[in-house]
Amino acid sequence: MGKNNRTRRAAKAKHRAHDHDRRNARRPSGARSNDLPPSGEPLLTTPELIEALLGVASAPSPADADLARRAFGELCVLDRAVVRRECERQLLVMIGAAWTGGWQPVELARQVRRTTDAGATRLVTVAIAGDHARRGAATLDPRWIAQLDRLDPPRVTASTGWLDGWAEDDHVPWPEVIGAAVALSGCLAALTRLPILIPPPGARAPRSAPVDLTSATIDPMLDRVRALLAQAESTTFEAEAEAFTAKAQELMTRHAIDLAMVAASADRSEQPITIRVPIDDPYIDAKSLLLQGVADHSRCRSVFHQRVAMSSVTGFVGDVAATEMLFTSLLVQAQTAMHAAAAASPAGSRARSRSFRSAFLVAYARRIAERLADVNTEVVSQVQAETSRSILPVLAARSSAVDAVVEEMFGELSSTEVKGGYDAAGWASGHLAADRAQLAFGDLAAGGRGGSVPHARISGG
Repeated sequence: MGKNNRTRRAAKAKHRAHDHDRRNARRPSGARSNDLPPSGEPLLTTPELIEALLGVASAPSPADADLARRAFGELCVLDRAVVRRECERQLLVMIGAAWTGGWQPVELARQVRRTTDAGATRLVTVAIAGDHARRGAATLDPRWIAQLDRLDPPRVTASTGWLDGWAEDDHVPWPEVIGAAVALSGCLAALTRLPILIPPPGARAPRSAPVDLTSATIDPMLDRVRALLAQAESTTFEAEAEAFTAKAQELMTRHAIDLAMVAASADRSEQPITIRVPIDDPYIDAKSLLLQGVADHSRCRSVFHQRVAMSSVTGFVGDVAATEMLFTSLLVQAQTAMHAAAAASPAGSRARSRSFRSAFLVAYARRIAERLADVNTEVVSQVQAETSRSILPVLAARSSAVDAVVEEMFGELSSTEVKGGYDAAGWASGHLAADRAQLAFGDLAAGGRGGSVPHARISGG
């Protein structure tokens, strides 16, 4: 449910709550709550009232803050058993809608964590466990079960009663329980739809076996790449880290070419896959730009979902796994270099400023993309010289297959720009962190004055 739907839901809830107040005001003295008003109009049932109050209490508009506080107060004093039951029902309905809207358990928990408070963050894992309690094991994809295991939710054996169970186990006062339910409800109402990458509970399982990118059996070559990247992350010598990373990219590119040639000669029907990669604060835009550069030069495509701080990466299995692995490693290396620059500078210096770090990461992402492009060009030339045949048509065909999947999944995409390259010192430092062998500062200062670089393509999310 996107922003517009959430606003409409809040407006509807606000209208129903006002209608309830108006009818109560018209009720004659001594009338019972379930009596009809003189006009004969039916009153809201208690479940309907609670649903409306939840919507009002989580209203996104600051103009409705007073009404939201009143709705919250009424939820706290209504019959606790009824409120508990209706909150559970509403939250499970909304979580089920999140699953059919493409969200996965780990993603949902992360989104609640990054947009709400500690209470809602704890409650969402309990609610997910309550949802899971009503699912049959046969309806769950193995990757779905693996994500539930990663969340490690509390043990819940029934789809009802878990709200009281959480309050008792964690000694949460009732107003805080209501507050967490309201915050979680507001977050769930604001969710945008995402492409379904893992069949949600109850959905038909895919014909082909699911791919688990965490499995070590995907490709032994990835183990060699992983070892090289681990060395790059652990060394304190920048030139050595750059050499390990370049060697890892060379291995990945050569191996991808070999796989592409084998698949083409065997006429295999392998299809691209898509995963989503979380992009965490701070400097989300710059980090998404880094992922885009890695993906593009690892024969994949990256689409940034700005509102939810995630990127979808589409490509063939080995390339997607390599992209995720290389991006993670480069991010670690960038953070290490950036912190080293700050540690070596006196307190209050520009190396510790936000503008410096933002420019650092943008320049780093841009230079990494250039270096990966250079590695790819060199490897392709070497392979063509060794085999005396052109491999570009095969790579182009696979690239076209990836582009077709992206177009089908996301439709028309827009572009934006990452602004963060204004600090010349940060730009130069980031450039050097990506390529310590380059020591010519002439073009770096010019680059630092540039305000932006092309950003990853953005979907409607």
